[in-house]
Amino acid sequence: MKKSVFVLCGMLSTLAASAVDGGSARVPAEAAMIGVNLSGAEFGTVPGVYGTHYAYPGAASFDYFKAHGITVVRLPFKWERMQPKLMGPLDGAELKRLDETVAIARERGMKLMLDLHNFGDYEKKSLGTPDLPNEAFADVWKKLAEHFANEGAVFAYCIMNEPVGAKERWPAAAQAAIDAIRSVDTNHTISVCGGGFSGAHSWKKAANGFPLRDPAGNIIYEAHQYFDRDNSGTYKQGYDDSGANPTTGVQRLQPFIAWLKENNARGFLGEFGIPCDDPRWLEVLDNFISALKENNIGGTYWSAGPRWGKYPMSVEPRNGRDRPQMEALALYAGDRTRPADAKASYEGADAKMKAAGQRMVINLRSREEAYHYANKETAYASEIVTDAGRDARKITYKHAGNPAYVGLGLFFGGLKCRDHSSFVLAIRAEKPTSLDVKAYAPDKTVFTARFPIGIDWQELAIPFDQLKGNNGTFDTLRTLEKIEFQPAPDTTGNALYLGEFKLAK
Repeated sequence: MKKSVFVLCGMLSTLAASAVDGGSARVPAEAAMIGVNLSGAEFGTVPGVYGTHYAYPGAASFDYFKAHGITVVRLPFKWERMQPKLMGPLDGAELKRLDETVAIARERGMKLMLDLHNFGDYEKKSLGTPDLPNEAFADVWKKLAEHFANEGAVFAYCIMNEPVGAKERWPAAAQAAIDAIRSVDTNHTISVCGGGFSGAHSWKKAANGFPLRDPAGNIIYEAHQYFDRDNSGTYKQGYDDSGANPTTGVQRLQPFIAWLKENNARGFLGEFGIPCDDPRWLEVLDNFISALKENNIGGTYWSAGPRWGKYPMSVEPRNGRDRPQMEALALYAGDRTRPADAKASYEGADAKMKAAGQRMVINLRSREEAYHYANKETAYASEIVTDAGRDARKITYKHAGNPAYVGLGLFFGGLKCRDHSSFVLAIRAEKPTSLDVKAYAPDKTVFTARFPIGIDWQELAIPFDQLKGNNGTFDTLRTLEKIEFQPAPDTTGNALYLGEFKLAK
């Protein structure tokens, strides 16, 4: 009897401690795994038309990531669609869509994090105010938790993405949601974002009012982190202008790690991501994920889903090909840790650029975040080919309409061109033509030039001083936001073959 009493007291002490220290006693293995956000249900204006303005990801997206070893998915959706009236019932049609997505995950043995992606607002009302009281927040989560209480495919409830609108009221609102969930569901993990934008780099501020109480001992604290200069994830500036280095992500993670250790709590990185316009970002990503793994922290990359289009951070495959970031994600999927040679490809790519004296070399065969554009009457196709031993992107086109145009563009955001005097593009055409080159500065100033293109491969030099705009030439101090290549109209049809594009001295 004394032994039983001792065991019972020990259990009660553990539960009591977990309620105070952040509630990490029962956090499952998925909290330490690497996964992805699958976007789509949070898109568009509210309410929006399903299938037009927003949609839940389908089986093909889940199949792709499962094939790469990724089994944890954070699934964003909108509060207003799920519960059109505060304190009212959940919308039957929207809940059915969510149920269908859960079933897709269940059939594949994957785990979902249900993410209320509302930034602390509901119909522009801010959480914790008389217009949006904590009782309403607790109500929606109680109803969701009642519905999913016995659903094994759901790993966690992410109660609010980046609660910017809640401001200093966030801890009380979060506690209200936790209490409501635990009144009907003591099984599922609860993930709580930090205040504001939940930055790992500013976690001391984001965690003001934490830790929270969870009698079930199954809570994780969710940070987000990006690696550009302002931590926003917009990557308006490139690698150099962001002041980035291989350990940028690791350094920004430290305040979050320190707080978790101090509070005996478990953490999760709900969002992190990079663009793929510079291979050096890949090394930042690799080091960052490795640091997460070393500290038993999982995370979901931002973002995937077929509705992203040419979004430079998306890891949804394009034209059946993996995005560059998937290499790092697949390396760490599930319980995997970094292989000894994981960094070789990133370091090799960077060394190749430096050896060539270039800050940027792009093979248009693999640059699938290149965008295409055309007037609606013009027909065109884009494919990856090998031509005369060269890797190339072939653009086949036949102009129609007025005006008639077709082209290919590359978006950089902010590529510094100092210390260089020209671009160089490997190119040929099936029939002789001319090519308009349009360089855009971040202030939207456009500089253009026209060059003849023959049927044989050539290294087309595009000197900056030949690119003319209303304010002169594209000088060496300019920053390149994007560049576009547009062939002359041809109503009988032609094709361009484009190879490497680079900066030259």
